[in-house]
Amino acid sequence: MYCNIIITRPFNHVFTYDVGSAKVKKGQIVLVPFGKSTEVGMIFETNVSKSDYQIKKVLKIFNSLCFDNVTIKFIQWINDYTLAPIGSVLKLFLINDKIVQFKASAAKKLNIHSQNVVLNAEQQKAKKNIFKYLKINSKPIVLEGVTGSGKTEVYFDLIEYILHQSKQALIMVPEISLTPQLEKRFLNRFGIEVDVWHSKISEKKRQDIWHRSYKGDTMIVVGARSSLFLPFSNLGLIIIDEEHDPSYKQEDNIRYQARDLAVVRSQFQNCGLILTSATPSLETQNNINKNKYEHVFLSKQFSGLPLPSVELIDLTKNKLDKNNWISSIIFKELTNCLEKKEQALIFLNRRGYSPLSLCVECGYRFQCQHCSSWLVMHQQKKRLLCHHCGTILQIQNDCPKCSKKNSIKFIGPGVERVAEELTKYYPEKNIAIMSSDSANTPKKIKTIIDQFTNKKIDILVATQIMAKGYDFPNLSFVGVVDADAGLFGGDMRAIEKTFNLLQQVSGRAGRSQRTGKVMIQTYYPQQVVIQSLKNHDRASFIKQTLKEREQFAIPPFGYMTSIIFSGPSKSLIEKYASNLVQNSKKDKSIDVLGPVEAPRFLLRGQYRYRILLKGNNRKNLNKFTRQMLDLSPKPPLVKVIVDVDPYSFM
Repeated sequence: MYCNIIITRPFNHVFTYDVGSAKVKKGQIVLVPFGKSTEVGMIFETNVSKSDYQIKKVLKIFNSLCFDNVTIKFIQWINDYTLAPIGSVLKLFLINDKIVQFKASAAKKLNIHSQNVVLNAEQQKAKKNIFKYLKINSKPIVLEGVTGSGKTEVYFDLIEYILHQSKQALIMVPEISLTPQLEKRFLNRFGIEVDVWHSKISEKKRQDIWHRSYKGDTMIVVGARSSLFLPFSNLGLIIIDEEHDPSYKQEDNIRYQARDLAVVRSQFQNCGLILTSATPSLETQNNINKNKYEHVFLSKQFSGLPLPSVELIDLTKNKLDKNNWISSIIFKELTNCLEKKEQALIFLNRRGYSPLSLCVECGYRFQCQHCSSWLVMHQQKKRLLCHHCGTILQIQNDCPKCSKKNSIKFIGPGVERVAEELTKYYPEKNIAIMSSDSANTPKKIKTIIDQFTNKKIDILVATQIMAKGYDFPNLSFVGVVDADAGLFGGDMRAIEKTFNLLQQVSGRAGRSQRTGKVMIQTYYPQQVVIQSLKNHDRASFIKQTLKEREQFAIPPFGYMTSIIFSGPSKSLIEKYASNLVQNSKKDKSIDVLGPVEAPRFLLRGQYRYRILLKGNNRKNLNKFTRQMLDLSPKPPLVKVIVDVDPYSFM
């Protein structure tokens, strides 16, 4: 018998193989010869006609591994939606070639010893409404709540209900930094260990979790976005924690938004889906407004304390002292906080010591030779670093262009520079930095989190890594050094990202029995983002921002697809991209913008051009994109990246 098989290679078509007399079915996992190598594949069609060319025989059939129709349907949907080759999509679900040969460990005994947690009246009402919605329809449910309102405890009760039904639960988190704290909370609440899934766990562990998910032996998985592709046998609930977070958007290889894919998987598998956030994304908010999603809201902090007060520091009027980046007003409040034996968070979303190094004589700037970006000065590692390709230069004091001695100055602050300034003012205090440089593994993250929780750190200087749902009982003060950093540029989502980030950061203060206070340094105090934060008026911000999006027919009121062309030759890429646009069929419902140089024109030695497509129908837009790319063969040295619903415009 002959079968059409999808292999885990970047092809968008099937290959015919001979399975002999074996009884196989659609979804069966197999090993097949491909060229000089062996590839993992999935049977997609059985009993197909013999082709004219020589047909190879399947090497091995895994009778115990077979994807069900729901999983196959989900794979096909991702293929249609992302425009990625179906072989690449299949690889998301199979991880690697070794997965099929692995023998999983024995099933864990699930002895739930649930801790009695008393929910307040508002939490009880939220829980009751969620149960009601789960029973009457299949709509996604948005659990919105102010920071510190106890959203986690509400969905813990839902997980307990699912476990008692012998169904599996998937809790997705935007960053692996959240998993240690969440693991501990699961252990305290249920008395069981959960399976944690992210890129930093060992290959053996990944394979073990994969097989136990398939067999139904693992009941709770806490994971990053790729956990969505685990082969759960009896999935009952998906929870997307911090659903607004941009980290759910995959920016490498296959470009997908895990939140949106989770919505589709929950519908295919007929399981519940809960989206939680203190700052739901505009897409989610729009779906609430259109009654596509159910909405449950927690308006008060669990502690009963009011939300942190927010004070703006207008830097146009309150000038910073020379060589200082922190206002004297923040220092005054910070001193008051420390005198009360409380802890503080100073937030700046910028790694390193200084983002720019230049010569004050001739204006020379240290730029990466391989990327369109400035080299960032990292004082702790004594180097200049490109944050995109990893290029390293030694720190220099003399200008390499004009040879002027000691003419290099470091412009602007990063977290290292801010920490240095704090150390000068508080030499006796324990000051630590938390960024992707200092906390780049789960172990290092856990160490810093534990130290801060146990009050071994007085002041934590952190980037956005700290804006992700952490709970520190003794943290009462948050100071934001550069609130305007993300407001401007070519990103249509800049305002939304900035608002969500700063509100999440602000919410770290005053979550227990200590009243919180937040101070925000800004040069634009009247900007809608800043004013909305000050007044705790998210509703006005959402209303205005959605109105602006609708006016320009951009998501969520329209659809966009970005096509990035990259290669070693600028002229080759420009010519190819231009020919595609010129030769494409005209469609009045679709706007074709470009090709133009991408904002980050040079990246890792590759030149980049971009085409942006806009339309009012996703199906038509995807069809148009496929037709455009099929018009002419791609030159060998050119790489094409299709990004449906782009989040990054760089």
